[in-house]
Amino acid sequence: MLVHRYFAFIIFVVASTLFLAGQQVQKDRPEPFYFVALTDPACPVTGFVAPAPITKEIRVLYFPMGQGATIKAPKSPVLHFVFVRGFGQDKEQILPFTQREDGVWLATVALKDMTSTYAVYWIEDRENKQVDTNEGKYFEVPFCDIQGQREEQSVMLEAESYTGTLEAHGIERPANYAKAIEVLEGYIHPPSRGENLIYWLWNYKLMLHGDTPENRASLLAEITKFVSDHSADGFGLINALNFAAYQDWVPPETIEKLVKSIENKYPDDDPRTFIFAARASREKGKAKRIALLWELVDKYPNSEYADHARKELLVEVKDISQSEKLYQQIRAKYPGDAFQPYCMASIYFEANQKLPEALALLDEADKLFAANLQNKQAKIRYLESTIKNMKLHIAIMRANILIRLDKSREALSVLQPLKGEFTSGSSYYLLGKTLEDTGDKRAAIDAYLEAVVRPSNDDKKANDALEHLWLSEKLGNERQLQQRIEAKLVQNFSSANYVPRVLGHPAPDFDLTTLRGERLTSSQLRGKKVILDFWGLWCSPCLWELKQLQDFQEKHPEVVVATVVDESTDAKQIEAVVRERKLTSLRISKASAELREKFSVGGMPDTFVIDEAGYVRIRHVGAIPDVMRYFEADLKAIAEAGPVKEAVHAAGSQADPGSLQ
Repeated sequence: MLVHRYFAFIIFVVASTLFLAGQQVQKDRPEPFYFVALTDPACPVTGFVAPAPITKEIRVLYFPMGQGATIKAPKSPVLHFVFVRGFGQDKEQILPFTQREDGVWLATVALKDMTSTYAVYWIEDRENKQVDTNEGKYFEVPFCDIQGQREEQSVMLEAESYTGTLEAHGIERPANYAKAIEVLEGYIHPPSRGENLIYWLWNYKLMLHGDTPENRASLLAEITKFVSDHSADGFGLINALNFAAYQDWVPPETIEKLVKSIENKYPDDDPRTFIFAARASREKGKAKRIALLWELVDKYPNSEYADHARKELLVEVKDISQSEKLYQQIRAKYPGDAFQPYCMASIYFEANQKLPEALALLDEADKLFAANLQNKQAKIRYLESTIKNMKLHIAIMRANILIRLDKSREALSVLQPLKGEFTSGSSYYLLGKTLEDTGDKRAAIDAYLEAVVRPSNDDKKANDALEHLWLSEKLGNERQLQQRIEAKLVQNFSSANYVPRVLGHPAPDFDLTTLRGERLTSSQLRGKKVILDFWGLWCSPCLWELKQLQDFQEKHPEVVVATVVDESTDAKQIEAVVRERKLTSLRISKASAELREKFSVGGMPDTFVIDEAGYVRIRHVGAIPDVMRYFEADLKAIAEAGPVKEAVHAAGSQADPGSLQ
């Protein structure tokens, strides 16, 4: 319900009238309750189209006079607002507050179509260095459907926020699967609501207690009872199958009983085809998985699972004619899917074949993305941020193809207008190449310089190109070039205005053995700062970062830098990376996915800075632009924040509300 009137200094509100982020009115409390912060409207509605009452903005109000307010005399407060989007999050918005005549502070968050259905926020006063994190619980915004009921997806995302994905924004919610389970169980109410949350409930239980024989047995008993309880009403059966089919420890008889219950209740569904698709997905051997996907397409050509198999095969098969056949089948069924022409163009580009056809496909993808942005009724809807990102990818590939076709001037005309959107070093390297090819060598040097100081797969090529031009243009010697690069790094770091977000929760225990046989355990490393980096061979930013981590370790021997890859990673591929990138002293260990899940479920690279007492103090998700300077800033911030207060943690509060810790 919307709030239309606020009193000057004290707000008396009944809980049924307003949602208060992070606070609840206690029914047995005789005196009025003072609100600290609230959201208007109380339960926003989005993701719908007219004439639904779509919420266009959220107004966040802060009452410093309120009983629970941490910041009693704000001077320049800002709102830190994060939309949670499912195993990841939108970029944090930092928005200003304005003060009203009654002393209440107001900030406005604009909503767009397809906004996430769950958000978390906190308040900071930058002038007096105080924060209000609602006693470490943070303030939350759940979203509703047009009937005013809490959205199922909103509950799912709230639970997911307790998997550690928000820590990169300084929100102290480490992986806490018990809390995630609590959120889900509080909402699931058979047979009326929550049937699409069963998968996540069991998944978090598996993560909480580990993939052990005891936990498997407990979950199997729960699955068996669930199927028995709901075989008649059908509640959650399809979602239950979505979990069970991907667990190789669930016996065939349990799967069969679940499948028969679904067939009886939902005769139009196709659970057996889904079981086959799940089997293919579980197969770790690439050749066997591809064979199963082809079998799926042959046996069930008209099923949606066959469509998914075709899309996976499109990027896996090496034969161009097979790819073209698959592409035509996918396009016939999904003519509005803009990703498919982009994918086929990528295949031509990687094979360096049919480049003019690839350009035509990129044009088609561009048009489809643009049409999707305008068509609010489209079956497949993409986020505006996704479309913007894809248009940049399309432009980069188009420029690459034009260069291969000896059309550098056309490539330059594609890249120049987008220069302000570049984030990776590879984009700048491509720009430098087009500038050099068209004769603008000084501008090419600037572009190559940007490429060298940013995460990139082309860092070596950019370095070589920069050094060659620098010397051939007689701009100085190699030492002066290194000074220029160093000055650029300093400039970029200063411009980023990086402020470490200091956390303070216990790091999960770990026991690692490096590829060279060195053992690293969490208990053994007490008394030392530790940087723990999770990475993967498939992750380009991860590979770029490895050498930077080694350089940091060499400069800071007092810090233990440990990197971790999944235990299934091929040893020969790791050796190739070590050899190519000259990682002679970097500690690399293999570990199960369970260890990473203990720390968090999130993107890669995923890096944790752990203090001498074993507390996670800083977290970085994604590539760190300048490992040396960012980590040095982290160490300084940790020292200034001081050790984690044990009493605070014991009480369940995760940060001193009067500081940035």
